[in-house]
Amino acid sequence: MAARAGRSKTPGFQEILEQDLKTGRFRPVYILAGDDTLRTEGVITKIRKDALGAAGSFNDHLFDGESCDPARVFQQVLSLPMMGGRQLVVVKHADKFLDRTETLAHFEKYLAKPVGETIFILTMAKADGRKSWVKTALKAGYFFEMSNPTGEYLIQWIIKAAGRVDIRLEPRQAALLAELLGDDLQSIKNELDKIALIQEDRGVRLTSEDLQELVMDQADLQGFEITEHLQPGAAGKVLDTWRRLAEWGRSAYEISPVVLNRIRRGYLLEFARRDGLDDQEVARLTGQNPWAFRYLTTMLRNMGPGGLIEAQKAGLKCDRRLKGSPLKPGAVFEQAVLEICKR
Repeated sequence: MAARAGRSKTPGFQEILEQDLKTGRFRPVYILAGDDTLRTEGVITKIRKDALGAAGSFNDHLFDGESCDPARVFQQVLSLPMMGGRQLVVVKHADKFLDRTETLAHFEKYLAKPVGETIFILTMAKADGRKSWVKTALKAGYFFEMSNPTGEYLIQWIIKAAGRVDIRLEPRQAALLAELLGDDLQSIKNELDKIALIQEDRGVRLTSEDLQELVMDQADLQGFEITEHLQPGAAGKVLDTWRRLAEWGRSAYEISPVVLNRIRRGYLLEFARRDGLDDQEVARLTGQNPWAFRYLTTMLRNMGPGGLIEAQKAGLKCDRRLKGSPLKPGAVFEQAVLEICKR
């Protein structure tokens, strides 16, 4: 991005924000390349909302570059939108889309003369700046580097994102969160949502001391991340999360009860719903906040009723083994994960 120390001077998110999203004057082509998927999706959402208007559902077209028919994509971008106005055509994983000689030739031709009524957006993880089409797109003002912010820019992003969910983070707390989670904005947003959930549960604004403790103590928050990954055949993701926590000094004695508690809550919610209770009734009967149920949704979908029963059994067995097994606590917890996630 421009004016960032140590960063490429290729236009990026800030330029789109200042020149396009604020003015509503959209370009015919946007190539968004980089790992900042959160803000990439934000750009697309904003353009979709502001550019399409009432006829949006008719003129909103999404393609997956890994599997779509290139001819169908170009047919769409060259067509006129329904009911006048403009149309939005988005190709995700566009690096795969452009990885074909014939497709690339059509795309370079389109870059030279895009359709004014079409907003053509292509997203990709990275692009080779040496390629002729990248140079052409840069010269035309269509190429943007969507890299995650770093350094002070990342700290400021975290503070602003926290403010949007009514959390007042100090710079030192934002810096610590960045140190723990890196520059993955989606992961940071997820953690801020979880802190907001804890604040909602307590019913009062968290103090600076509370926030410092929560940011430092990732055990409670990471319990959500572990259970979100639980599903048959996917033990690897859970174990990766657990090992990262272990590197941060967390023990199985801390993490196992948190995970078991999440499984119990998911089990209770699943079977209460099957008995015809709505979430408000479940929350009232169990003393939980219904807002918290959204963090159980992925686990419920992945595990299913039978899987939740087996997961609860495995969790209880793990709890007993931690109190009397000759194995190391970490090995006991990993055995439980493998048992829960077996096919």
